[in-house]
Amino acid sequence: MAITSYRDVKVADPRGALRSRVQRVIREFSGRAGVNAHNLTTGETFDINGGVVFPTLSCIKLAIMVELFWQFHEGRLRLDEKITIQNSDIRGGTGVLRDLTPPIQLTLRDICMLMVTVSDNTATWIISEKVGHANVNKRMRSLGFKTMELRSDLSLKTFSQIHRLDIDAYAVSSPADLTSLITLVATGKAPAKKECDQILAMMRLCQGVDYLGRYLPINEFIPESKITPEAILANKIGAYLHGRADVGLVETKNVRYTITVMTDKSKDKSLILPVHEGTEAVGRISKAVYDAWTSPVKR
Repeated sequence: MAITSYRDVKVADPRGALRSRVQRVIREFSGRAGVNAHNLTTGETFDINGGVVFPTLSCIKLAIMVELFWQFHEGRLRLDEKITIQNSDIRGGTGVLRDLTPPIQLTLRDICMLMVTVSDNTATWIISEKVGHANVNKRMRSLGFKTMELRSDLSLKTFSQIHRLDIDAYAVSSPADLTSLITLVATGKAPAKKECDQILAMMRLCQGVDYLGRYLPINEFIPESKITPEAILANKIGAYLHGRADVGLVETKNVRYTITVMTDKSKDKSLILPVHEGTEAVGRISKAVYDAWTSPVKR
């Protein structure tokens, strides 16, 4: 059953219906799907296939960004450092730097902003090079994330690797590990509140809101519209061929929760277009969790 707006599905007992509602979405999906969520307000958790390893796609850029801010926190780099982007740095795939004329000079902070908001692959390559591919994995291991692995730094060979080895050639993780990472950020622990606030500010500007935010009452253009939405989303999406994923923090007046939904092996052939069934599955699962956790608890 497809829903068309965030107001479509209302259930009498949202918390009791959550698991069956999500299971139905997963059954109707042609590939695999997993979800892990943590309610920071009530302490509730929700998990279906949360320990299964999926391709992260561009969701791994959250881990790269965390490592960048961690090294900034440690005094190992400056976010206002100016970087000159050369033609040899340009990477294909998502982003805008590929379409600009090098040399381009930007601060490290601005390059990170492009990596997060428009999932710029050139920006990702530069950040990965700056912090060190191996350091990202080392940091994730130190945080206890055993399934999360950045397998390529977006070198010139990355896309040929993905073509040959499938979409898990770039990076992998379980939904549970990604949710744990965004939870550390949401609670000011990756590495500290000052840096986490900056990370979340960037994630709130992510232009890919059609996954977790597909059926949520969010507003991507608050300053322009002057309309305060019911929910605020800070997220990072990932998409490629038969996989879709999104990791994020959802905040309302009364509830804060972190959530990751990952899909792969879809039979949908519509590539990275928003109409993909993976996008719909992520959106429906996200909506189910939102309905359950923003509804009053029955006593």
